[in-house]
Amino acid sequence: MEQATFQQIYEAHAGDVLRFARYLTGDASRAEEIASETFLRAWISRSRIKTETAKAYLLAIARNLSIDARRRERPSVPLMDEHAVAAHGADSKLELERVFSAMEQLPEGQREALVLTAVHGLSYEEASRVLEVPLSVLKVRIHRARLRLAGSQESEP
Repeated sequence: MEQATFQQIYEAHAGDVLRFARYLTGDASRAEEIASETFLRAWISRSRIKTETAKAYLLAIARNLSIDARRRERPSVPLMDEHAVAAHGADSKLELERVFSAMEQLPEGQREALVLTAVHGLSYEEASRVLEVPLSVLKVRIHRARLRLAGSQESEP
C-alpha cells in the first residue's frame, strides 16, 4: 500500500478532527486548539502513522487532548452546534436539537462511542482503539446508547 504524505493525511482528516474536537469540547476555539495540537503531535510522530488507520489515530490524539483539558477545567458542554444545524437546514433544526439534547444526557463513554461510529463513520474496531476499550465494551456502550435514545424518542410527543 502506498504511504500518504503528511499533507495528504492532513487534508483528508482535518475536518473530521476539528468536528470531533468540537463535539468533545462544545467550544469552537478550544476545538481549533485541540485540532492544531493533534496535528502537531501527529507530525512529531509521523513515522508511526499508517495511512489506513490515520483517522482513528488522529481522533485518538484529539480525544486524549480533550480529556487532558477537561481534567484541568470541568465545564459542561453542549453537543449542538451551528455547523450541524446549517448542514441539515432549518426544517430539521428542531429534530436535531432533540437528538443532540438526548445525546447530551448519555454517559460520556456511550456518547463518545456513538459519535465516533455514527457521526465520524469509524468502524467498531477503530472506535475501540480510539477509546482504548475492548471491542465488546464498545459494542455494549453503543447498544446502551441506542436503547437510551430510542427510549427518549418514545417519551417525546
